[in-house]
Amino acid sequence: MKLARDQESLKAITGLIEYAFRKQQTIIDDPLFLSRYEHADCYGVYQEDELTNLVMANHFEIQLFQQRVKMAGVGYVASYPEYRGKGGISSIMAELLSDLYEQGVAVSQLAPFSEDFYRQFGYEPTSRRKTYRIPALAFSYLTSERRGNVKRGTWQQMKPTIQSIYQHLLMQQQVGTVVREDWWWERLNEYYPHRFYAVAYDDSGAAKGYIIYRMQGNTLVVDELVYENEFALRKLLTYLKSHVSSFEEFLYHAPVHEIIEKCFREQEYFTITLEPYMMSRIIDIEQLLPKLPIYQKEIILEVTEDRECPWNVGSWLVSQGSCQKVQKAGDIKASIHGWSELLLGELTLAEALFLGKATASKGFEAEIFPKGRQSFYDYF
Repeated sequence: MKLARDQESLKAITGLIEYAFRKQQTIIDDPLFLSRYEHADCYGVYQEDELTNLVMANHFEIQLFQQRVKMAGVGYVASYPEYRGKGGISSIMAELLSDLYEQGVAVSQLAPFSEDFYRQFGYEPTSRRKTYRIPALAFSYLTSERRGNVKRGTWQQMKPTIQSIYQHLLMQQQVGTVVREDWWWERLNEYYPHRFYAVAYDDSGAAKGYIIYRMQGNTLVVDELVYENEFALRKLLTYLKSHVSSFEEFLYHAPVHEIIEKCFREQEYFTITLEPYMMSRIIDIEQLLPKLPIYQKEIILEVTEDRECPWNVGSWLVSQGSCQKVQKAGDIKASIHGWSELLLGELTLAEALFLGKATASKGFEAEIFPKGRQSFYDYF
């Protein structure tokens, strides 16, 4: 059930979170937790007057090419150990997804502790993270960018410029990237209290990129590296290079499309790994399909199975920005798992057909589903 927003519920919620996530201190008065709680809906199961299971959903918007849709970020999925595996979370998820649909939410995202666990609720991996470990020595193979300058400052000093650059980034073929509201920006800054902020300016004084980073012992950790052009990328890398006398290693958890290694004359010193990151599921495919620039004037897409969101099941005629349900077989068929991967993730139609995640009634010579970038830095 959806939990009331009162002190009694808050006490039960925080008690369960503290136990399940092994918090060392109480969070009932923690501003960081409360900032998230105040922008969330909490669902739970009570047994014998005790809150035994919990799911929290924060409400965001995400960028979908040139459109925006509502997204629910699911987190704090928790149960007391003696109540795990007894269907509490399943009952919550069924109610939550139904409510989100009624609220006009098109998509949900989460960071899984287990892909198999969340797959039963219709989620599939849709974004990966590219991790760079760069020893200081590697920067000797980076040609320094002499043009422009970099200014470092506090969050409050750099906030307007960083937010402006981020907004510009959202218009660059983004799919799944969170449209950050002010409260979320402030929470990120408070969550990492010792972060540093720097902005790259070109010779005309225009801001073209920014970097957010932390210092952890002998490692400089890059949290965000955002650039509008090649100059900004090289200038921010040159800024990192100026720190090589102070750090042994540079660590950067980047979007999967990141290409910073291409700026170095030697890449052999890099350690680069790819790992799964977030999972997504489509809640309302009728709302989602008209917002996608599909490369077909008219096509019928069929959802063959969606146990949790049965309103998605059926055939959908998509034609020049409109979508309607029809009583015809689909040109392409997939379960909601397949469609979530195809429309929100990196999976191409050719890959989906090859892997048996989708079927088609005819051959498609070219990719018809556009692939945007997921510059995904947010975790909930």
